[in-house]
Amino acid sequence: MRAAILGVVLVAVALPAQAEKAVSVPAKATQSAKQAASDKAAPAKDAAAEKSIGVAPVLDSDGTLGVPPPAAGLMPSADDLIRSGRALTDEGEGDLAFGAFQRGLYLTAFQIAMSRAQRGDAISATLVGRLYGEGLGVKQNDKAAAAWYQQGALGGDPNAQLALGLLYLDGRGVKKDRAKAADAFEQAAEWNEPQALYNLGLLYLDGTARPRDPEKAASLFSKSAGQGNIDAEFALAQLYAEGEGVLLDDGIATMWMAKAAKAGHLDAAVEYGIRLFNGIGTHKDIIAAAGWFQRAAEAGNPIGQNRYARVLASGMGADPDPVAAAKWHLIAEKRGAKDEWLDEFVEKLPESQRKAAEIAAERWPAGH
Repeated sequence: MRAAILGVVLVAVALPAQAEKAVSVPAKATQSAKQAASDKAAPAKDAAAEKSIGVAPVLDSDGTLGVPPPAAGLMPSADDLIRSGRALTDEGEGDLAFGAFQRGLYLTAFQIAMSRAQRGDAISATLVGRLYGEGLGVKQNDKAAAAWYQQGALGGDPNAQLALGLLYLDGRGVKKDRAKAADAFEQAAEWNEPQALYNLGLLYLDGTARPRDPEKAASLFSKSAGQGNIDAEFALAQLYAEGEGVLLDDGIATMWMAKAAKAGHLDAAVEYGIRLFNGIGTHKDIIAAAGWFQRAAEAGNPIGQNRYARVLASGMGADPDPVAAAKWHLIAEKRGAKDEWLDEFVEKLPESQRKAAEIAAERWPAGH
C-alpha cells in the first residue's frame, strides 16, 4: 500500500502557483476583449526587448551559481512577508509584476520582479525563480531557478520553500538531496502549505529523509487533505483502509476516497469504484461503481480501463458489451495493465468481435 501512495507524488511535481498567503499567480489569465486589443503587441515587444535585459545569474568566486545578496535591512521577517504579500495585491511594482505574469507578459514580469528581488523582496525572488524554471520570458535555467527560489526561501516565502524542496527532490538545478528537500518542505509546512505538508508526509511514510513515522505522515496528510489537496485525500484514505498510522476505519477511508475521486483523482476514482462495487465502507452500488470505472477509463487510467472492461464483459453494473469490453482491455494491456481473466475473455470472442475491438482500440485517442 505504501508503494502505491509514494508512487503518486515522489515524481516531478509541477512548481506551484503562488498561494494565497503570498500572491495568487495562476497560469495565463483569460483576457477581456478590451485587454486583448490593448495588449496585442506587448508580447512581441517583450520578445524584442529580451536581448537587452542586462540581468544574469551571479557567479560565486568558485564559479558556481550564486544569488546577489539583498541590501542590508531589506530581507523581510515572516510577519513582514505576510504584510508584504497583501500589499502587493494593491498598488506598486509587485502588483505590476504579477499583473504582467497573469497577462502572459513574462519578460515584463521578469524585469519588474528582478528589480524587487535584488532589493530583497522574497515573493518577487520566487516569481523570478518560477520564470527561470519554466523558461517564461527568459531562457529556461534550473540553476538560476534554484538560486532565486533559495533567496525567496531564506526570506520566508513558503512557495519558494516548497519549490526549492521539489528541486532537491528531483535533482533539478541542485544536487539531488532528500534530506534538504525534507528541510525545505518542513519550512513551508510551518505555514500550513498543503503541497508541502503532503510531500513531507510522504517522506515520513517512506522513512528515507525522515525517520519512518506513519502517525506523523497521517497527521500531515490530514492537514493537507483538510485544505483540499486531492493527493493527500487519496493517501489518507489508503492509510485508513490499511490501519497504518491511524485506526483502521473503512467508513472514513471511503469518505476520503470519494472526496479525492470527485475532485478528479483517477486512482481514487478506481478505488472508490471498487469500494462501491463491494460495499466496503458504504452501501453496495454496482451501477455507481461502473460509472466511476468508466470515468477513470475514459480519462486514460489503465487499471480503470480493465475494471470497466470487466463490468462490460460480465454485465454487472452496465449492459454487457463484449466488443467494448475487449477494446478497453486491449487499451489497458498496451499500457502494461495485465488481467488474465480478460485475456481469456478476449481469446474466446468470435473473430469478428475481436477484430472490431482491435480496430476500436487502435482508434482510441492517442493523447490519452
